[in-house]
Amino acid sequence: MTREHRYQPPTAQVTIMLQDLPVWLAHFRSQAAHPRQVPARLDDTLTGRERRLIGDSIATFQLGESSTGAQLRGAVHRYCDSQHEHPLVEIFDHFIAEEARHARLLEEFMQDHEIPTRERALTDQLLRWLRRLGALEARLRIMLTAQIIGIVYYRSLEVVTDCRRLQILCRALAADGLVHVAFESQLLRAMQTPKPGAVKPLLSAWDQILLTGAALAVWVGHRRVLQCAGYGPLLFLHDCRIQYAFYLKWPPALRYA
Repeated sequence: MTREHRYQPPTAQVTIMLQDLPVWLAHFRSQAAHPRQVPARLDDTLTGRERRLIGDSIATFQLGESSTGAQLRGAVHRYCDSQHEHPLVEIFDHFIAEEARHARLLEEFMQDHEIPTRERALTDQLLRWLRRLGALEARLRIMLTAQIIGIVYYRSLEVVTDCRRLQILCRALAADGLVHVAFESQLLRAMQTPKPGAVKPLLSAWDQILLTGAALAVWVGHRRVLQCAGYGPLLFLHDCRIQYAFYLKWPPALRYA
């Protein structure tokens, strides 16, 4: 028995606990068949001021959306005992493809407005490194953190521009992000094994530390956009924490600390 399987329940148990698994599979299949698009006839004017404000920031988030998903696929296959027909395998294949479509939509917008792409960013490298440290459950925690921060960011980006195309693009990415967060959080809760009384609050505290560090790092790296949207570091962290607490069901004492 591998180390990964020692602290994960059997896959069959996860499937039973996650009663909505067929619904999620149907959703991701539908999204794959009818991928979200931004209407072509929207106003696409981006002023020079807006381009200077968002250029580096949007390039960093586009880099974060760009991933082959090879490490995640490997973790899913190991978790499912290499059962290629398992629903989770197909769901995550669609999930990864959807993230790649997000990256392409952002890249197309950037190309049309002569915003250069980035090859590396410190926050992106750190998240990618953290995702490699654990099994599927640990990866889901990192992904969930990044998705929630991304939702708050895209909502902020929407309000700092008058470019209709970018506004609708941000709404589309935030909407897909909310679905991803709902799926990831439900799966994560289903995967969690019963833990001793002292371990559970420590794990919740670790979630808060991870989210706090990531959110503040994103605020520092994207503060021009976030400040323009009305966010200081504490308010940005507060909004990220509220979303995380809602989906992960933090205990009240931790949720409102």
